[in-house]
Amino acid sequence: MQNKIILFFSFLFFILLTLFSIRIPFFWDGVFFSETAVQFYKNGFGNLIPPIETDTGGFPLYSIFLTLGWKVFGKSLLVSHFILLPFLLGIVYQYFILAKRFLINQSLLFAMLLLLIEPTLMTQSVLMGYDLCVIFFFLWAINSLLVHKTKVYSLALTLLCLSSVRGSILGCSLLIIDIALNYSKSRNLKIKAIPYLLPFLFIFIWAFYHFQNIGWFFFSPERENNHEKVLPLSMMFRQLFFIGWKIADFGRIAQWLFLFLGSYYLLKKQTKTELPTVLKMLFIPLITLCLFMIPLANPIGHKYFIVVFLMLNIAICCLIQQIQNRKIQIIIFVLFFISLFTGNFWLYPERLGNGWDSSLKVIPYFHLKEEMDEFIKEEKIDIKQIGTQFPLIADKKYSHLIDSSYYYNNVWSGPTSKYNYFLFTNVINSDISNQIEETKNTWQLIKSLKSGQVYISLYKKK
Repeated sequence: MQNKIILFFSFLFFILLTLFSIRIPFFWDGVFFSETAVQFYKNGFGNLIPPIETDTGGFPLYSIFLTLGWKVFGKSLLVSHFILLPFLLGIVYQYFILAKRFLINQSLLFAMLLLLIEPTLMTQSVLMGYDLCVIFFFLWAINSLLVHKTKVYSLALTLLCLSSVRGSILGCSLLIIDIALNYSKSRNLKIKAIPYLLPFLFIFIWAFYHFQNIGWFFFSPERENNHEKVLPLSMMFRQLFFIGWKIADFGRIAQWLFLFLGSYYLLKKQTKTELPTVLKMLFIPLITLCLFMIPLANPIGHKYFIVVFLMLNIAICCLIQQIQNRKIQIIIFVLFFISLFTGNFWLYPERLGNGWDSSLKVIPYFHLKEEMDEFIKEEKIDIKQIGTQFPLIADKKYSHLIDSSYYYNNVWSGPTSKYNYFLFTNVINSDISNQIEETKNTWQLIKSLKSGQVYISLYKKK
């Protein structure tokens, strides 16, 4: 009965979170996927290749899902939020099933509460992030793997690999987990190859189809000189540093410290526990993601590691339940709860990445952007004269799903002097910070709005 109550209130939490979010538009790289979905909605599925500027090489499963939802219920933000609700509820259920395999009583409650306040998962839920599909398919696949449901595992793994390029990377990590778990039990490396044939076949078909139509797969000619450029060795160490920063950010540093110290103590005492299995499910995806991400110039994002964060929650709850004193258990959990909740409001200097798509401090941005858009319209300022940077460049046709385009010019690598106006917000992680500082110091500030930790300002050339 207690477990049903926990599950019910967890479902209710994400339903309420979705209701809270219904006016929030697509944001950050979510706009790329909505743009692809708009193209499918308008032109049909005769050609599954996304527009070149939004094509990452992966199968556009998320965009297809959005399109089908719009075809049935209508194209709107309200519909977009609610058709993703099944994935959110699916994440809750699959996480609950997974946690219940390793946790009992109060520790299971702790794990569910940590799920509800996980900053990056909550933020992606609010922002309709495509990572929700990746997380659900991963959890569904790993649960199916653990109970040896071969057909279900193969289906979940296929959908995971088709959900994005990163989903395929996580699919590779599941193969390694399968090998590791089987070897630890039987000292035999034999695994069933059949569940892996279906995802391999679909990925091969998609790669062939994509190459035949575009002439490339995985590495885009449009992106190979920036995000997909192979880094020199020195820069790879920099990427590794950023990964360490992102996975420890937003209050998770306390969890990692507790995990390493607690795991060392338990394993040294040779305490019989399920922790080694959980640690494999935690570190194999983390290491696999790192091996694919470190060589490439693509900026490291917090959301890339959400499945790792969820496994981390279960792992530390495994450790907490080994503590005999109930009061100490509660004190440790409360400290983790506070560290994760306050992590939503960690703010670094503007030149550093603040993970705006991964913590709730971003929420004020959306109404500030609307207010600034209205001000620009009222002042009859020509939007073609306004330069800015990502994510302020998002076309409302794709972010808000309106019928006509409304966007500002992208000042990619500058110069800002090309425009009469410059729109800036601290949500921008700029690549021309020196030019922007000069603009802020020498141009005239004509409008500035601030709410919470977010501000947005419009400057005019003197």
